[in-house]
Amino acid sequence: TQPSSSKANTTMTIAAATRIIYWCILLHLSLLQIIGIASFQFGRNNPAFLPNAQGRTHDVALSPLLAELSSTITAADAQQQHQQQEQHHRHAIFQHTNAVSKSFPIPHPDIWHKFVTPTSRKEESNRNNNSSSPSFWEQLLSSAQNKVKNNEKQNQLVNDVKVQFDDATTGAQELVKQCHLFTQRSDDTTDGKESTMLPENTMMEREITKHLADVLSCFQSVAGNGNNNIKCQARIVSSIGKNGIKCPRWHADHVPVRLVMSIIGPGCEYIPHEVEIMGSSSNMRLVDRNALNTLDEDDTRIANDIIVPPNLNTEKTAVTSAKEGDAVLLMGRAWEDSSEGDFTDAKILAAVHRSPLLSSGQERILLTVDLVPPL
Repeated sequence: TQPSSSKANTTMTIAAATRIIYWCILLHLSLLQIIGIASFQFGRNNPAFLPNAQGRTHDVALSPLLAELSSTITAADAQQQHQQQEQHHRHAIFQHTNAVSKSFPIPHPDIWHKFVTPTSRKEESNRNNNSSSPSFWEQLLSSAQNKVKNNEKQNQLVNDVKVQFDDATTGAQELVKQCHLFTQRSDDTTDGKESTMLPENTMMEREITKHLADVLSCFQSVAGNGNNNIKCQARIVSSIGKNGIKCPRWHADHVPVRLVMSIIGPGCEYIPHEVEIMGSSSNMRLVDRNALNTLDEDDTRIANDIIVPPNLNTEKTAVTSAKEGDAVLLMGRAWEDSSEGDFTDAKILAAVHRSPLLSSGQERILLTVDLVPPL
């Protein structure tokens, strides 16, 4: 299924096409001018070959068209520049913090569990139906294979859905559609040629769509600074086990702002600005920002202990763990105060966060929403 279209994307596509037409016409006019000069020079000695009035009015007739094309290109450029400015203008909610959480209780979580269920769990063989009993070596091989399969079942990425949108309701509808949360049945009145939603699922679908639309709209209101139709991308990933731990290391995102919400399972872990500087002395933060930006350490556990030192048990009290339905708006580096090595308390810097630890077999569904960078 293709992502939902947006007016901004259409405008940029038209602008690109008009640029091509514009330059083709300019090239055509340049060629006409060269031919005209050559013809004039040649016609000085051969009056019969001088350009007539119709040739000259041809250029004049094209002038309004060129002016209109130039105006269209200018308007598209201005709209694109305005969108870029919006993405670089920090929202007021991040005046004194870098992380804001809002609760959106998950409706019908049992429906969402369908999205985290692998589509192919029918992996059992029909050996029990065989008349002959397996040999010792066949049983040993089967046992080893089952262990591998069970481990794969306990740790895997199940589904990954991405949708671009500029209207929150349309984006939510597309997400629900691509996640295949609701079964359909054949309509008896059309001899099975069409499908209709089961009546008992219609209300649940509306409630889940409304819930997602509210979350997407929340992000747009912050990311767009009043422009609730700014182009965004929503992504829903379902996983089982440790494969759902996307970013276990403390980090900050290179974006203006990102929304992270767990639909099933634990949410992200983060350290808000006001907690990072709380109780700090000599303008020292709980997060080692120099290590965050420059540390070259492959071992995630060691790196995390350097970035957020566990001494004095500060990490346990500093880290906020989001719950299911907590939509966490994390300010990224594009909106942080310019620090240039100055990490004093007055600077509002990008939110430091990481993925939670997950046990083998633990289900998780994560929604993230980002701005779509302008072309």
